[in-house]
Amino acid sequence: SRDQDSRTLFALENDGLRWGALSVEQSQEKKCPNCERTYGPDLEYCPFDGGVLASPAAAGAKTASGGYSVGQTVADKYTILSPPKVGHHCGVYKARDVQANRVVAFKVLHAEHKNDRAVNTRFQNEGYLLSSLTHPHIISIHDFGITKEGTQFMALKWIEGMSLADLMKQDKKVDPRRLSVVFAQVCDALSAVHQLMKIHGAVYPHHLMLTPAGSADIVTLIDFSRSQSLGVKQEDPPDLDYFGDASRGVLYASPESMTGEALDDRSDIYSLGCILYEALTGIAPFEGNNGVEIRQKHLAKKPTAPSAVTPGVRINQYVDQVILKALEKSPDKRHQTIEKFARDFKGAMAS
Repeated sequence: SRDQDSRTLFALENDGLRWGALSVEQSQEKKCPNCERTYGPDLEYCPFDGGVLASPAAAGAKTASGGYSVGQTVADKYTILSPPKVGHHCGVYKARDVQANRVVAFKVLHAEHKNDRAVNTRFQNEGYLLSSLTHPHIISIHDFGITKEGTQFMALKWIEGMSLADLMKQDKKVDPRRLSVVFAQVCDALSAVHQLMKIHGAVYPHHLMLTPAGSADIVTLIDFSRSQSLGVKQEDPPDLDYFGDASRGVLYASPESMTGEALDDRSDIYSLGCILYEALTGIAPFEGNNGVEIRQKHLAKKPTAPSAVTPGVRINQYVDQVILKALEKSPDKRHQTIEKFARDFKGAMAS
């Protein structure tokens, strides 16, 4: 089970998918150290939150011994408040900055990546990018550096609330009026990123945090670990194993990101189009039994119009057109800027 804190940074839920065989012998099962869900032996990462899967005993050991313990002070001023959320390259702890007297998300590379140049460069670039972005809808960075053990870390603003993925699991379909407000803020955040000639590279529901503010939501875009410059090939394009493991991003990844092509802001537009589709209909535009199958649908299958997927939900033809345009296989056929996408969707919702 997950309380509000444990929902804060990572969550991906999709009830329409079966990720791996669940009816296997207990000895073959793997367990996520974050959400404690169990899966078959064929998966490496939890499709719900990206945690590194292991046998139940090993998963517990990794959480307990894979990093810092609760109460420990790291980098001279960050006191660990809770066990980490364990990802592929990093762990994220809730911690207190004892000097500034504030709670932070303390993100640190796993020790085994300490000497991995590519992983360290990516982590450092994420820190540099966040340091150059000051925006109400983008996660803010307070500090980044190197621990005494020689691993890179960053201290980020701690976001209270739930992710859009949590909301989509809770409500299945998001109220269109609420979604419109969320969408506008996401577009505003992505506009700031794109103006720096960067892409986010991982626009997924679990990277969109929602903090209640009266009757509305304040959106915060998090996790810039896959961000890169516009117009260059993806630094680590996903391979078949990546998708065979049903990685959490496959539901929202653009076709060009799956084939190692140069990426630009239109890749983020595609991912956001996938989110809009699922939030309105309760169903992702492309689903399947495994990541490879979903990947192939992104590359070759034409999506069904949102209004045809859920006939009981009123989605007008203009909304259909805007979302389907965002989901075009060719970037040249999509909205060419995030600002245009935002205007078109706002106009369609008002029609």
